[in-house]
Amino acid sequence: MAETAASRYEALDGLRGIAALMVAIHHMQFNSIFLHVDAIVYGELFVDLFFALSGFVIASAYLERIDDTRDMKRFLTLRFFRIYPLHIFILALFLLKELARLVAGLSGATLSGTAFTGRTSVELLMATIFLVQAWGPFGKNEWNAPSWSISCEALAYIVFALVVPLKPFRWKWTPWFIVAFSILAYTYVAFTPGGIADATYGLPSLLRGLAGFSTGVLCYQVMTRRSVAAYMQKMSDRTLTAIQFCAVLAFLVVLHYLRGPAIVIAVVPLVFLILSLHLDRGMGCTILNTRVFQYLGKTSYSIYMIHMFILLMTDSVLKRVLGSLTAHVDGATSLAIGTGIALVLAAVVVALADVTYRFIEHPWREYGRGVARRIGRVLKPSAAAE
Repeated sequence: MAETAASRYEALDGLRGIAALMVAIHHMQFNSIFLHVDAIVYGELFVDLFFALSGFVIASAYLERIDDTRDMKRFLTLRFFRIYPLHIFILALFLLKELARLVAGLSGATLSGTAFTGRTSVELLMATIFLVQAWGPFGKNEWNAPSWSISCEALAYIVFALVVPLKPFRWKWTPWFIVAFSILAYTYVAFTPGGIADATYGLPSLLRGLAGFSTGVLCYQVMTRRSVAAYMQKMSDRTLTAIQFCAVLAFLVVLHYLRGPAIVIAVVPLVFLILSLHLDRGMGCTILNTRVFQYLGKTSYSIYMIHMFILLMTDSVLKRVLGSLTAHVDGATSLAIGTGIALVLAAVVVALADVTYRFIEHPWREYGRGVARRIGRVLKPSAAAE
């Protein structure tokens, strides 16, 4: 097992933090200026950015470091403790919420639906506990809906651990296979009912997750080829800045002008954005490496996992507050009030995400490292994979 160490991609951390916050704001479905910003209206595409980022940094840390079943076990142990403790904690909050609905229903309160049925059924709860809610014919899931992508990510980890010991990039056709698979997978997803926005369960979600993750792995492998790496190193900061700017501009143009299945093309400039940022050079990296974006990157998983619970818990209150505040004002004032509330809510999400990061996510990740050490040889996770 090669003990190579990958450096931390700080700009990609910052990018992940922005993406997590954009997804959280995307789910704030009340009148605000954010509902008129294309990047937030189509915020579900940032999940595909997560998949590609994950594939890139996981490949940088482990592509040459998993050689046998013991290495596989350590890798999966590290990833388990990276994602599962926070997942199960947030799921427990949703369970408490559903139990409260059950008690309220038994007490004769009027509810919008029966507890533990439909999208919050016991079957879906069990599937979510085992992180397989996106793997089978379970339908849409409201046991922390965003966790569907973590279910897909878990499958990607398993596939990665099984395939990497075979050294797939020794074969010349592997990159072309990944390209073909990703194109076909995203095309299939784009033409399913509801398109990429509704590809959150079943086969479409699995293809979406695996395509994004494998694209990230391929990007890393291409960038580490000697000729490509040398060419990228020779690029000036000004050139990299131009590429970063063009990638963001292309993403925004696609979101503004394309609709329906064609919206999936927006994934392409996101991939080029990753490629242009991974060297931590250029104006885009300078911005993303600032303290605020690095902080968002550090807590991005907590932001992503906790935001839906916060939004659901404040939903009824927000509706009453917004209704009373905007009942006798013009459209511009109503929009301003909604925007202000959205900003406050985003700040609450970030603040509570900091708490879950400090007391759940980070401690359990450290505990997982200890467990991995006890398995045998130390498979030390690089900073990039954290």
